[in-house]
Parts: sequence; structure tokens; C-alpha cells
Amino acid sequence: MTPSVVSGTRPAHHSGPGYVANHAARDFELDKPLKDAAARWLNLVPAGHRHDAREPDKDVLQTLREHTRSCAEHPLGALWVAHRHLKDPAPAVRIAALVLASEALWWMGHFEDARRAAQGAADADPASAQALWRLAVALYRLGRFDEAGARLDDLVKVASRFAPGWALRGQVKVWLDPDNPAAGRADFAAAAALSSDSGTWVVPYRMAGAEFEAQANAEIRVHDSETGGSAGALVDVVLLPDKARVELGVDPDRRWHLEGPSAGGGDSNSVFGGLGGDFAAGARSRVPFGNRFVLYQRNIENLCQDRATVREEIRKSVAELYDTALQSRARIAIKGAPEEHAEAANVPGDEDGQP
Repeated sequence: MTPSVVSGTRPAHHSGPGYVANHAARDFELDKPLKDAAARWLNLVPAGHRHDAREPDKDVLQTLREHTRSCAEHPLGALWVAHRHLKDPAPAVRIAALVLASEALWWMGHFEDARRAAQGAADADPASAQALWRLAVALYRLGRFDEAGARLDDLVKVASRFAPGWALRGQVKVWLDPDNPAAGRADFAAAAALSSDSGTWVVPYRMAGAEFEAQANAEIRVHDSETGGSAGALVDVVLLPDKARVELGVDPDRRWHLEGPSAGGGDSNSVFGGLGGDFAAGARSRVPFGNRFVLYQRNIENLCQDRATVREEIRKSVAELYDTALQSRARIAIKGAPEEHAEAANVPGDEDGQP
């Protein structure tokens, strides 16, 4: 990990909504590795997204914050805006630009670059809740759970009312101790006790492994009885995705995985992994021989606050697996639990600071 060079003592202050603390940020310069990375980021933005519409009468920090909060809708345009402000004379603006760049890169799937941008912001302002959040989220997506946990420990000290921070810290603790059903429970409870504009957070209901697997197998039998055939697929229940695969880009929160007999079969409910291979053909009437259904128990449970919801989420996941394996592209009518994922939340704001 290469930190950005921080030098000088000229202070700048965060101000306005969207910053948890009104504290001085040290002056700093982007070091060469970060400058080189920023040059690469610019190449990711097509010409059609390079809108240089400046608003001289509008507060620059406020503009950057607005782009950060709507970044998921326009990450390419947001990255262009961020890049334009990386050389701003005000340190606080450069920090906000790095935070925005990290957010945009994360939504574009460039997680290591997102980490690098957030690390530069956190090095320049170690007390910035926004920088700490973006850094923790990037580390989590890269499978660096110990480091993500350390940054989340720092975050909840300065943004104790930021519910997604507590929820993600709970998820990190689950990854660090998956065999422990109580892992992260206090953090999940803290998130659930807080109101947040990012959604509703629950204390996960933990089901015994044997019961979870029995429920999954029951759903397979229901499908077979309704279709009048045999699934031809095996079902495995594992606690979490393989960490090595997360480090290669698999979403750590994914609920299921369809494993095929060829190298083409894979992470079919991830935007970063296509099916290919055996799955390039049209719809099928039965699951091809050799396919394996994998359910990730902890990630399914993390969405559910009670046993009934866990069962419903298993039903939905099995239905999605069948839909993918059969290439039927059917509408899944099973509601399941709300898909709330902490790392997709906006950055902390003033309202998330210490009470």
C-alpha cells in the first residue's frame, strides 16, 4: 500500500453539510504513484462523459458532495468531475475529490483504484469519516477484511450514528469468524437501532447448518414436483464464498453460486462474472449434468431478521439458481428479504456524527 505524501501545515476546514467534523485538514500533494493512477483514471472516462460545465457561483465542496451522493447513477461523469479538482488549491477540495474518485471507481468495478484514492484522502485527513468509509468499503470489496475492520473501528469513533458503518463492521466480523453464529451481533444491533436514509438494517437470524441445508433440499424437491422432473444438480451449503475468489473480484455478499462442469460456469449473479461456456446456449428444460448449486448461508442470513425470512430467502435463491441454470430468464415472484448492502450506502454526513 503506497500512501500519498502529506506535507506543509496550511490549514483548510471542512464546512457545510456532508462532513462529520469541522476540523483542519493539512495541506498535501499527491505523490507520484497517486498522480500516475489519476492519469489512468482519466482514460477510463469516454469523451461523451467529459462535461466541463463549471459553476463558478456554486460552492465547490457542495458540488463534489452532490456528485458523491448521486455517484451510483453517473460514475463516469463523477470521476471526470473528481479528476478536475485533484489540483485545486484548497486541500479540503482535493480530499473531497479523492473521496468522489474512490466512490466512482468503486461503482465502476475498479476496487484497487478505489482503495488507492480513498487511502490518499485518509492519509491527508485521518479524521475524515468520508475518507475512512470509502477506504473501508474498498478494502472489504478486495477481501482485505482485517484492514477493513480497522478502518471501520476508526469510522464509528467519528461517525457513531452512521448505521451502514456498524452494519459493515458486523459483516467484517462474520468474515473473520464465520463459524461463530454470534459474530458481529453487537454491531448489527447498533445499526438496527439507528435510523438511516440508506435503508433498514437487521440483526441476522442464524439458522443451524443442518436446518438450512434441509430447507434448501426441500426447495429442490418442490421444484422437481412442480416440473415433473429431476433437477440433476447437487446443492452445497457453505458459510461464505471462498476468500481467494473474493480477492479476484467475486462479490463478498453474494448469496449463491452456480458451478458448472466447465471453466465457463461461474458467478452468475455477479455483474463481474459472466456465465459463458456451457451457459451460452438457449433455455433448457433441465439443469445440465454436473452443475452444482452453492448457497452461502451467512450472506443469506445477513439479510434476514427471523426464521421465516431466512426460509423465504432460501426459496428465492434456489429459484434464481434454477432460472440461471435453465436460462429461462423468468420473473422471480418470490419477494425474499430487502437487498440492503451496507457498502452501497452514501458517505456519512453531519447527522451521523457523535450525538
